[in-house]
Amino acid sequence: MTSKPFEERFAYTETAMVSEVLSDSTSDTDGDDPVKVAQNETGEAAGDAASETKNAAPDDAAGESASKPEDEPPTEAAAAEEEDKCCKKGDKTPPFELIAKIPPGELHNPYDWQALKEEHADNPDYLVKQFRLPGCNECHGGGGGGGFCPALSQGVWFWGNTDDVLFRLIALGSQKLEESGFTRYQYGTVKAPMPEMGHVIKTSDHLWQIIAFIRSINPPGTNPPEKVIPGKYTPPAGETKAE
Repeated sequence: MTSKPFEERFAYTETAMVSEVLSDSTSDTDGDDPVKVAQNETGEAAGDAASETKNAAPDDAAGESASKPEDEPPTEAAAAEEEDKCCKKGDKTPPFELIAKIPPGELHNPYDWQALKEEHADNPDYLVKQFRLPGCNECHGGGGGGGFCPALSQGVWFWGNTDDVLFRLIALGSQKLEESGFTRYQYGTVKAPMPEMGHVIKTSDHLWQIIAFIRSINPPGTNPPEKVIPGKYTPPAGETKAE
């Protein structure tokens, strides 16, 4: 048997303990609230997705960049074709070799004679020196005005006046030029053939500068583009005419 005061005290203590336990249990349960858990899981999922998107963005950009075709480097054939394209200043190719690889009609002087004179304004004899170096003056006179061979300064052209035909005529000489398919327009007072000079003039660049000199001593209106006299070319048997 217990006394009533003891029972009341015992009941109060038990109630307090139950309340404390319930309080702890409620606190733990709040953390597992389904709504809050779902919200937390949604937030975590969104965070993970954002993180994945952020990490994937550079890769995706790199993939798109890689999928875009870049400028393709020139092929070896294209590079070789560009390298062989005629004609360039400073070209050290021997004249015979340049003639062998460039079809008739496609040789073009990279020098404008007026620009060349201006470039060497401090040396007014520059062009005529290029003419005299291989001995052209011995036949055509010291300034190209004629000797025992025709003058080069009268605007009279026996084979045509284009860069192509002049280059071939000087390098090959008149006999080999004719054998290659070119036909003479006319003769001058001198009937002797033009000798080949391609073995004396060592580089194509030097020959182009000699042709620039010949342009410089001719009267206005007798040089291309004011007056164009193309070479008369007929391909030898078995060859096709160049376009």
